[in-house]
Amino acid sequence: MPDENRPLNILVAGIYWSGSGAVVDYLKGHPDCCVPRGEFTDFKRSGRIGSILEADSVTRAKWLARAMWIETALGKLPAARLKEARNTDQSSLPLKSQVKHNRLKLHYLSRYRKALASGARPSDSGTWNQWMQAVGEAYAGQKRAIVWNQPIWVGKHERTWPAVFSPFKLIVVHRDPVDQFAEVVRQGKIGKRKSDPAFDDREKDDIAYVLKGIAAKMQSLMALQEQLTTTGMLAVSFESFVKRHEEEAGRVCDFLGLPPAQLPSAPFNPDHSVRNIGIGDTAEIRSMLTGYQPLVDRLYELRAQFDNAQ
Repeated sequence: MPDENRPLNILVAGIYWSGSGAVVDYLKGHPDCCVPRGEFTDFKRSGRIGSILEADSVTRAKWLARAMWIETALGKLPAARLKEARNTDQSSLPLKSQVKHNRLKLHYLSRYRKALASGARPSDSGTWNQWMQAVGEAYAGQKRAIVWNQPIWVGKHERTWPAVFSPFKLIVVHRDPVDQFAEVVRQGKIGKRKSDPAFDDREKDDIAYVLKGIAAKMQSLMALQEQLTTTGMLAVSFESFVKRHEEEAGRVCDFLGLPPAQLPSAPFNPDHSVRNIGIGDTAEIRSMLTGYQPLVDRLYELRAQFDNAQ
């Protein structure tokens, strides 16, 4: 790491039910990693930090920052205080429900708004990088790294997020497309729209909406790998991580600069995860994908291109 006093930000991202939870669970069991509960959405969601940094004017950035401050001060922080007053274990809650996290966010929102008032550009990311450092130090303790689950969208905010999360390492998990589609079905997501910009709401066919969105994510993933190179990003096949776990876990740890290790209480079990391979090989899924073979073939083609480019 550039600074031994700063925890490394490990960003784990999937491309929509692609199995990234397996890598997160593995890192939960690593003694050098702190893994806050739940997904980290403060940067990527519409109107949050990524949107603020990419605002097209100072006025727009000020408005977005003020709206986020109000949402935090009047909504999230009081709700977190109520849970704290009920003696809810704060460490068991997602960050967005913790008092400490919301106080830190308010502090850096105020700093950013003051910077804008003093003439800073909306895209100046220094305040938000300092915020990420502060959050990491507040939660990681003496551990060498803090793991952020789904902190970014592949294909969005790629001019801004690297500076905010620095120092970082990005791990992206990809998966067999038919199994991936089957997981979307299993999770009850068919027919539901996503805020992820890779998914086009103009597409009214629910199945095509999912398949085209995954294709857009794969294309963005290839562009991202060119941007970050192998030093900043590691692509992990879900199937390989499960079937050849020891080898792939070693590759992940080597990329992160950590020794392969697991605590006795580690939650990841490859023998359980292997059951999620081949879940698309059912009559139900085959029936649902009838008529969509060109889109499915395109997904396999993109995955093959991506594998060959690594």
